[in-house]
Amino acid sequence: MAHCPKCGKKLKLTDISQFCPSCGVNMRFVDFEKNFYKEAKIAELSQANMHVKIKRLKASFVGSKLTIARLIVMILPLVSMLIPNGEFSLMLPFSANTYSFSALGVYTLFSSGGFDYITGMTGAAIDGAVFTSLKNALFVYAGVAVICVLILLVSVLGFISIKNMQKINVALACSGVLISVVSMVMIGKFAAGAGKSVFISGKNGFGLIVTMIMFAAVCAVNFLLIKKGIPVEYDEGMLERVEIFKKVKAGEVDIDALPQPIVETAETRKIDEEIAKEEASFKKKHETKEGTDNGNR
Repeated sequence: MAHCPKCGKKLKLTDISQFCPSCGVNMRFVDFEKNFYKEAKIAELSQANMHVKIKRLKASFVGSKLTIARLIVMILPLVSMLIPNGEFSLMLPFSANTYSFSALGVYTLFSSGGFDYITGMTGAAIDGAVFTSLKNALFVYAGVAVICVLILLVSVLGFISIKNMQKINVALACSGVLISVVSMVMIGKFAAGAGKSVFISGKNGFGLIVTMIMFAAVCAVNFLLIKKGIPVEYDEGMLERVEIFKKVKAGEVDIDALPQPIVETAETRKIDEEIAKEEASFKKKHETKEGTDNGNR
């Protein structure tokens, strides 16, 4: 059941009037002015919080020439995974299927059920070691693809932390180079063993060399962003409002105790001046009208 906001009397289901049956106050307009200013303060802080987020989002994508360069290089490692780093053929009883060490080749292998065949053959007495070597090489190669995707995601979500996301990308790019080297070694090891196999054959390629170059480009661009930073221009008072908003949400500051406007800026001072000018004009007009009326009497 509801209560009167002024006297606290418990209201009945039959009390449908907007006036309290006990104290007679209009319950719709109790503390209207106080609530109005409270909502205005909340709107001021919320708008500032959104403003800062939009500014950071814009800066993380087109804030400088380096951020624009990051937009270009962030997708290059993933694109380079389309270049084959070798291939292998599985000799089946009635056919031979060939797959490449590339993003498209690995996808085709998994979707066609070829990976299940490889996994099943790892325990075979004949060529089991070669199939095991191929399986391990595929896992490591897939790890390179995962890092490419992570770099893309971290770059897109760079606005979350314009200071730390570049560091994450540098770490990912360096890890990508290392895993690419390991992948090339494992693919080479598999290709060497497959040369003596009956059921499988394989050969090396150069795709991962291109991928490593792309990782190096990602690392270089993000390292420069760490050194030079991403410039973000905020309107006056916005960061101060965001800090106050955090304290209000944490319960450290009572919003009712804050002034209105919460942070005074050139914009709010201009609005106050216009309001004062309108009030003065209205007062002068009212006084002139009263003087005229008194003179007529």
